[in-house]
Amino acid sequence: MPKERYFVPQELLLHEDISLDGTEMHHLVTVMRSKNGDVAELVNGHGVCAQAKIVQVEKKRVILNIEDLFISQKSTTEIILAQAIPKLNRLDFIIEKGTELGMTQIWLFPSERGEKKTLSPTQLERLHHLSVAAMKQCGRLFLPEIKELPPLSQWLRAAEADPLYFGSLDPQAPLFLEALTQSSSSNAIFCVGPESGFSANEEKILIGLGAIGTKLNNHILRTETAAIAALVLMTSGK
Repeated sequence: MPKERYFVPQELLLHEDISLDGTEMHHLVTVMRSKNGDVAELVNGHGVCAQAKIVQVEKKRVILNIEDLFISQKSTTEIILAQAIPKLNRLDFIIEKGTELGMTQIWLFPSERGEKKTLSPTQLERLHHLSVAAMKQCGRLFLPEIKELPPLSQWLRAAEADPLYFGSLDPQAPLFLEALTQSSSSNAIFCVGPESGFSANEEKILIGLGAIGTKLNNHILRTETAAIAALVLMTSGK
């Protein structure tokens, strides 16, 4: 199996030709020095992995023919991280490690105490690229969805919605692991606050939405540490 994977955001079909350009072509031809007849592994982020042979190297693109396909069935389990928008360097870390750990979605929302309220199209595109790179590196075949949500005050919850939890600073709050163990659902949504935590008003809103306040540790965690700790617990054994 090739050590490198290349991202092709389109349908992959057996015996069809696929072209790579841009950074993916640069890495395949210039960095890896691949040539006609060499085999590359292509992924599309939707559960398909293709073995493809290089048939033509052009100035601005390389053409490959798909010789074999592996199709993975998507798990029905939803592991969702609802993350108050943190500083960008911390968000980069969360996206990268969350992809590696198997989160299926990340919801990004503005919070009352958060310094950052919105993400620009350029910043969202960067997060997508980070997620693609992490997916290729870790061997995963599905990209997590990156969604922007409104503030908590505008959230609506259906009665049959997946279990919702949030990180609470209440010393009496149950451990998140215990809450997960007691849940009958394999799905879970965990809300992480910004660097300075949720406001009292936001915690009230979350409880009104049916969320369960839990603690991940006996210590106060940074927002990115809390995100990763929650994902490790949610994806364990999935």
